[in-house]
Parts: sequence; C-alpha cells; structure tokens
Amino acid sequence: MDSQHPDIERRRFERFLVDYPISYVSQNRAEISTGMAVNISEGGLLAYLFDRIGVGEELDLEMFYASELQFTALSAQARIVWKDVIETSEAINYQYGIKFTRMDKKERIKLAKLLASVHSTYPYPTQESILDIKKPI
Repeated sequence: MDSQHPDIERRRFERFLVDYPISYVSQNRAEISTGMAVNISEGGLLAYLFDRIGVGEELDLEMFYASELQFTALSAQARIVWKDVIETSEAINYQYGIKFTRMDKKERIKLAKLLASVHSTYPYPTQESILDIKKPI
C-alpha cells in the first residue's frame, strides 16, 4: 500500500472481487482439497482454504465459475506466496496469496475472458486508476 494513499494497491496486476470455488492438490498430499477464491488477477488469486499449506508449496489448481451459461473450470499450476491464519469462533481457516506459475494457452484465454467479464465489477484501486482520474478531459 502507498503510505500517502492508503487505499491504493501497488500490485502488478489489477485484482477483481470474485466468489468462486476452487479445488487443488498440493505437492505434499494426494487428496483433493477445496476452498474459495475471493479475488483474482492475471497473476494469481487470493483464496480461503481449510488446510495448512506452507509458503512456497506448489499446487495443481482448478477454479470453477459460470461462463456463457455453462459451468467452466480454469486450471493452472500455482505456488503459495504468502499465508495468514483467520480464526473465528467456528473454525480456523487460512488465507493464501497464490501465484499462477504455469497455465497453457487455452487456460490463459479463459482467464482473459473471465477477467474481462468481471471487469464491470468494482476492482481494487491501483496507482494507474487514481492517476487516470486526475487527467484532464
């Protein structure tokens, strides 16, 4: 975050709020686990997962969403880049920053279409979006 503009994200890619289920297999487990993606960008996503996973761990990930009246899955290989523990009175959940590390061309096209479709929702403000506002018309 920018100290002069605390509401500005300084991320490489613009992030968009979503609420999509995900499934994944980590390098240290054979079984499929699940969670929820809460924001997404070209570079990765923020997810809430039920499992404790180490930073740096690799995942085979699928995210599920509706596209053109069909249920669609986006597949990628990814890496955990940071984590945070979220404790509530009901459960302990984990929040993870997940970076896409490998995605084939077909999946990249699906991601681009998905991001274009969610672009109409309110994204997190970026430095560029604030600077665009200040430009004279």
